[in-house]
Amino acid sequence: MSTLPPYRGLVAATGLALVGLLATACGGGPVDETAISAGGPEPTRVEFDPADFVDPMTSTNGLHPLTPGTQWVRAGTTEVGSRQVPHQVISTITDVIRTIDGVPAVAMLDQSTDAGETSQIGFDWFALDREGNVWILGGYTEDYEGGVYSNAEDAWLGAESGGDPGILVPGTVTADTARWFIGATEAGDDGSVAEPVEVGASQCVEFGCYEDVTVIREGEAGAIDNEFKYYAPGVGVILNDPRDESLHQDYFELVNLLELSPAGLAEASQVVLDLEAHAAVTSPDVYGDVEPAGRVP
Repeated sequence: MSTLPPYRGLVAATGLALVGLLATACGGGPVDETAISAGGPEPTRVEFDPADFVDPMTSTNGLHPLTPGTQWVRAGTTEVGSRQVPHQVISTITDVIRTIDGVPAVAMLDQSTDAGETSQIGFDWFALDREGNVWILGGYTEDYEGGVYSNAEDAWLGAESGGDPGILVPGTVTADTARWFIGATEAGDDGSVAEPVEVGASQCVEFGCYEDVTVIREGEAGAIDNEFKYYAPGVGVILNDPRDESLHQDYFELVNLLELSPAGLAEASQVVLDLEAHAAVTSPDVYGDVEPAGRVP
């Protein structure tokens, strides 16, 4: 799953022109590593205004596509106890949508395996504003031990459940984009933040080589040096490089990128609907009294 929650109010600003709001901190080059140990600047927060949002499935953010049926397969390693084991994450943009805090949000399904066994299944709710900023408004995750369900975590649905929505990926990221607030799953949580490390990089992974890659550092507000995410335009995350603050040292790179058939999309969307139904049981304070989400006709 993502750093947020692994995704959390908000300082008032004029509109959602995020690039203009954030163009103050990084000085035109890679982020200074000394700023990390010193805590770095306070993250910029953007006013959440439902009137500024659009249909997320229009997918206008080149770094984080939201087109239903897009599926990324990423593989690498993770640490389980003191052992490094094979790790795979399959992420799918479904066509399941719900309204959160007055905003339409689409579900992205994440399915993780460690050493060939299911370790996590969950989804995040993503919204899109007029500036192309991808927001995270909620989510739900289930953990598995030995391939068997063990517990639920990160259940939230926007400000209504006590969370604090924020921007996962801005519509435009430059070297001068200041550190921004990704979000928090519950009240009192400082949440997660991100900032650019490099813009215009070249990067090869198993699936191919990419130019104009944007490298973004993500982590908790007090421990931002968790991971570097490498975003290729029109593709999304091609590489996740763990940093000092990473708990499990998850490393993974893109090994396949698919456009699902209607049947494949229906299958992935049904997994989300089934997970949400289970969330009503495991996390009734968040999902117990809400109308079930549904697929777009």
